[in-house]
Order: sequence, then C-alpha cells, then structure tokens
Amino acid sequence: MASSNLPGFFGRYPPGSHQDANELKRGGKVTMKTRNLPKTLAWYWRTLPRLFFLLFLFIILFAMMWSQNKEECLKMGKPGLTTFHATAGEQETAGLDAAVCEMPPNQNFTVKEYVIDSLPIPYEYLLGSHPTRKRYLSIGISSIHRKNKYYLMRTIESVFSQSSPEELKEIVLVVYLANNDSTLNKQTAKEIRDGFSSHIDEGNLLVICSSLASYPSLQGLQRNFWDKDQSVQHRSKQNVDYAFLVNFCASFSHYYLMLEDDVVCANGFLSIIQQFIRERMEPWTTVAFSTLGYIGKLYHNEDLPKLARFLLLFYDVMPCDWLLELFHQSKAQKEIITFRPSLFQHIGRISSFHTMETIFKDPEFQEDFGDFGDFPAVSCYTDISVFDDYVPEEVCPPGKGVFWGRNVTSGSSFTIVFETPVILQKLQIYTGSAEYKRDILYSGYVELGTVKIKLNVSATCRIFRRVGDFRNGQFELDNFGQVMGEQIHCLRIQVTDTQKEWLLIRKINIWVKKG
Repeated sequence: MASSNLPGFFGRYPPGSHQDANELKRGGKVTMKTRNLPKTLAWYWRTLPRLFFLLFLFIILFAMMWSQNKEECLKMGKPGLTTFHATAGEQETAGLDAAVCEMPPNQNFTVKEYVIDSLPIPYEYLLGSHPTRKRYLSIGISSIHRKNKYYLMRTIESVFSQSSPEELKEIVLVVYLANNDSTLNKQTAKEIRDGFSSHIDEGNLLVICSSLASYPSLQGLQRNFWDKDQSVQHRSKQNVDYAFLVNFCASFSHYYLMLEDDVVCANGFLSIIQQFIRERMEPWTTVAFSTLGYIGKLYHNEDLPKLARFLLLFYDVMPCDWLLELFHQSKAQKEIITFRPSLFQHIGRISSFHTMETIFKDPEFQEDFGDFGDFPAVSCYTDISVFDDYVPEEVCPPGKGVFWGRNVTSGSSFTIVFETPVILQKLQIYTGSAEYKRDILYSGYVELGTVKIKLNVSATCRIFRRVGDFRNGQFELDNFGQVMGEQIHCLRIQVTDTQKEWLLIRKINIWVKKG
C-alpha cells in the first residue's frame, strides 16, 4: 500500500522525504519535474504556523519552570535579602537544579511595612501636634457637621469633664473632621480651639482632616442591601472615615477607644476601663463599653493598621458596625466582650447623613459610677442556679461583669469569702439594671461572718450576724464601725422570699480599714 498520502503532524509529507522514496521504490526518477512546486509551497505555508505554535508552547513551559524555580527561591530565602545561595541540602529538599536563586533586583518588600505598619495616608493637622509620649488611651471621634443639631462640642467637653487630672495625663483625644468642605473643617476647628485651647496646649486634643482625593471611589457602588444610592455612598464614606482615623491613631497609645460625635461619658470611665483590662486575663480583640453600634469599642493599638485595612477592603460592601463585628470574629474572638453597665450614652437625635430624627439610647448606661472601693482578695459562691456564663466570679470584686441567676427561692444565698480577715468600713450592693429593672432582690438582707470553714468545692463561715436589709434592690451601709468593728471572714446576701423574677447582681463595692 502506498504511504504517500499519509498525513504527518505538519500535514502531508514534503517532497524529498517519503514521497520521493516511494517514487524510487517504483523505479522512477526523482527530478524537479516530479516535484510539485505549488504543493511544496502549500506544505510550508501550513507547516510554519505550527512550528511557531510549538515554539510558543516551549516558551510558556520554560516560563512556568522559571516561575516555579523562583517561588522555591522565595520559600528558601530570608527577608531583606535580594540574593539567596541555597545549600546542597536545601537544593535537594526544594528539588532545585541550580545552586543559586537570584531574586528580582530592587525588591524591598517586608510584611511589617506593607501589612502591619500604618498606611501612608496624608493628614493635615488643624489643631495640636503629635504627642511627645505614648499614652494609655487614645480616643477617636469622626465627625460630620449637622445642620440642625451639632453635638461634637458637648462630646469633647464630656470626655474631659468626666476625667480626673491624673486620668487626663493618660488620654489623647483625636477628632477627625470628615466634612467634604475644607472651609467648614477649618471653621469647626476654630470653634474647638476657642473652647478647649488648654487641652490642645497640654497635648490632650488633636484635630485632623484628610483630602477626599485620597478616598476610593464613592460613585456607582453596589447596592447590597436594597439601600438607596445615597445611603450606600454615605455608609461607604463612613467606613473610609473610620479607617483613616484608626490608622492615624495607631502609634499614640496602648489602647484605642472608638466614639461617635454625639455621646456623653460616665464619670471616671478611664479608670473603669483600666481596671477591667487589668483584670482580664484572656486574650481579646474587641471589648464593648456600650451596647450601641460602634460607640465605646476598645482595641489594642497594634491592631489598628489591620482594622484600617479591613475597613478599606470592604468599605463598599456593608455598614461599619457589621464590619467591626466581622473583624473581631476574623481574629478568633467569637463573641464580643461587653462591659456592663455601659460607660457611654448616645445623645444625638439627628443622623449624620440625613435629616431624619432618630432616638437610640443605651438602656445599660450608668452616668455616675462613684468610687469602686477597695479590692481585697476574695472568692464568691452561690446556690442560685446560674444563667449562661454570668457566674459569681464576674461580679466578685473588683467586678468584671454581672452575676445573673434564676430560680431564686427563700433561703438562697450569695457568699463572699475573704482570703485574709478584714475590717469593713463601707459596703454597697446593687441589683437589677436599667435594661432588667425587675431582676432585683425583692426581699433579703446582708450578714457578716466569722470563723471561716472549707467545704468540698466552696467555703463559708460558721457564725453570721445580720447587719441590714435590702431596699428597692439596693444595700448601702457606711457605719460599720458602729455595727461590727471586728475582723470578718465572710459577707453573705441572704434571700428571704421566693421571687418570680431572676436576680441580677451588677455591682458590689467594698471598703476596708487600712493599717
């Protein structure tokens, strides 16, 4: 069978190969006449593109091999080096043929600079300057001027007036003016300077702004939640506002507190925050000192550059309070840690972005906490059924939370056992809360105990003496010198009547005699 018509990869075989060989087998001569010149040209016309295709595949394959080789170099290399010389063992482990991996020239990438450090966002100082020393707490407020109601001045005043001179030394307040109008920003800065010049001079107050030219696009954004285009634009801009603010504050302090421009503060809020953080042993990303939105959210300053990037990455996707919740979840904190009672209250009635009047109040807010008393070493026990994780240790002095119990019956008790004997001077116990006003102790009294005894998993005292009754869910007594001037080992809350409501103990303040 003749094979001259069998196709090869490049088409039918060209003259001078199999076709000529078959001609010789038949006894013929191979001459120029037997070769069909037009067919020869046609063969090359078909073949050359396929040759180029093979060459292209070879180049792609070579590039892939080079890229893989480069990745192995990056895996084996060390940060900051532009050239890495692999050892024989490393070559064998990485499967490399070459002994030297050349890194691209002029590559100065470091994770710290591009991922962990603050972003190089341009800011303008309208008032104040960079603090000369690191503070305990930086407080960030992003503000947009409202035509009908403007609360910023009252918020600033509340931050300073509710802080003692000692606390002010550990605070720096940063106000980020996010108005689109630079003239309005300067006018607002002048009002702040006129009202708080002393705090500016002492380095406790800074006012800044940034150019909208640095902002990502706020036009044509996707409507993910059926919002109007204007609402999507407003909440997206707010995300960028907060991102720029937290990025600026990253190096000022150890902790950062986020507030809005229409809130008031509880008296001594800084000392309460310090105490809570000092007693909190578990790792955390976010602690909420208010139950509303992004008011009173506390962060480690080292997390602020990450938070800024997080807000910018999803600025056009969802509202800021949703993103803040996703942020602490992304850092393995499943549930937000909430301090009660709240330290900050929302006072604004006009939204930042429109003229609609809204009223949002934090029912857990307690404006005046008063003195927290002393913090002797104690342990707390109860025979009341505990709800969820609101265990006695949460309210046990110094008090990081609240105790919440159910099935409160006559004869139930809550006992505080002192590690070493103390002489009481003053005692305050508060039950219920603004949100759960009915969860108070309706009928009960307080006892002081001596002769501490140990039980299987708890402790108590052998002898108790009644010193006073609860009234409207509260117990207060400050003349213990007249009631019992001797050392005590226990303090017990005794329930005298079964109640339908649960029992929430929110605060126990104890003062002891010194020396």
